[in-house]
Amino acid sequence: MLKTTPSGHDLEQQLDNILGFVTQPDNNPAVANAKNNEQSTLNKALYYLKNKQAPLAAKWMRLAAMAGNQRAQFYLGLFFVKGEGVPQSVFHAAAWLSLASSQGYEPASAAVNDLRKHIETKRFKDAQCYAANLYEQIHQLQYAHLIPNAPQID
Repeated sequence: MLKTTPSGHDLEQQLDNILGFVTQPDNNPAVANAKNNEQSTLNKALYYLKNKQAPLAAKWMRLAAMAGNQRAQFYLGLFFVKGEGVPQSVFHAAAWLSLASSQGYEPASAAVNDLRKHIETKRFKDAQCYAANLYEQIHQLQYAHLIPNAPQID
């Protein structure tokens, strides 16, 4: 008779295999290259910021933020607070700062607490929803290489 359900030991081994696969370090050169590009993009943004070229700094900061860099997300939030290179927007500031904060970037948490006093509760909740949307977009971009292309339907 064929065994169709895994025993407790088999199931435990399968879970260990999955956990090992998920937690193994990524030696994929494409991922390492993406991390280098992310840091390079942030460095360009900081260079333009240092040289008082706010629009270019904002452009490169947004690219680094969309690559998943929490520090860039924090800085982009501050750009929106000050209206530096982008239109001044408490809503967008709250979204980017919330995004960085939700990923554990402590300076962003403090900034969100300070900013919270300057935005209505509904707008703040909307900004957090927008931050969640940004988080999904960023992770779709980061992990697109792991998702096989869907077959084309003719």
